[in-house]
Amino acid sequence: MYRLVLTAAACTALLSAPAQAQQTASAEPQAAQGPSGNVYDPWEPLNRRLYAIHDGLDRAILEPTAKAYRAVTPGWARAGVRNVLRNAGEPVTFANDVLQGEFSRAGSTFARFGINSTFGLLGTVDVADEMGIEHHDEDFGQTLGRWGVPAGPYVFVPLLGPTTLRDGFGRGVDTQFDPLTYSDFDDADEVRAGRAGLTALSVRTSLIDPIQDLRDTAIDPYTTIRTQYGYARRDAIANGHGHDESLPQFDEIPDSLRDPAEVQPQPNGTEETP
Repeated sequence: MYRLVLTAAACTALLSAPAQAQQTASAEPQAAQGPSGNVYDPWEPLNRRLYAIHDGLDRAILEPTAKAYRAVTPGWARAGVRNVLRNAGEPVTFANDVLQGEFSRAGSTFARFGINSTFGLLGTVDVADEMGIEHHDEDFGQTLGRWGVPAGPYVFVPLLGPTTLRDGFGRGVDTQFDPLTYSDFDDADEVRAGRAGLTALSVRTSLIDPIQDLRDTAIDPYTTIRTQYGYARRDAIANGHGHDESLPQFDEIPDSLRDPAEVQPQPNGTEETP
């Protein structure tokens, strides 16, 4: 869920990206291309209807809820919630690091989880980041991409966002890598549902302004989201190997697009996201 909704922030960045940077998308693997552009979208009429349903639900439910959450919750508390949720996803990232043969990155993920789960109070504080061990995301869709599996047709899923058949399948596999899937304790189902709901709320709150900018400035938001999804996934699958520096990075929400209350000033005058 977290990675899917992050695409909306990437879409906002695309609006200000140089035209030549957008043209470099021709490097996308041929299997993922089609007449609609960088992402193969043979079901575009259906996907546009699904996007319209999603947009209506977002305006009616998700956006008002996110705005209310932001209004009543301090920035430091929202950052703490986001850190806990991200820490809970580290086992999935670790499994995919190993499957991709990225053992150095797997070691960093393992260290981050151990440090933040203990010294960081179950991940509330990102102590590992302060130690220079940076966070990164991995999912099984990215792993399949590294193995050369084509993306397949593009699909827009209401309340979840853009994906492809490969990436959608990958998300199902990722649930099997998540220890919480197998946890058996009182109210385990409620905890799993609560984490999913809180993840959606936290992510949507971080994207209030970027999504509004997208709606205000994009001629065709559907096409913008689809195009930028292709950029974001290609960049994520590359893991920084052979990356074209002319393209913007979208692994994380840029500080310029984040809620200012969640960006903490540092003594040297720079800013750091908790």
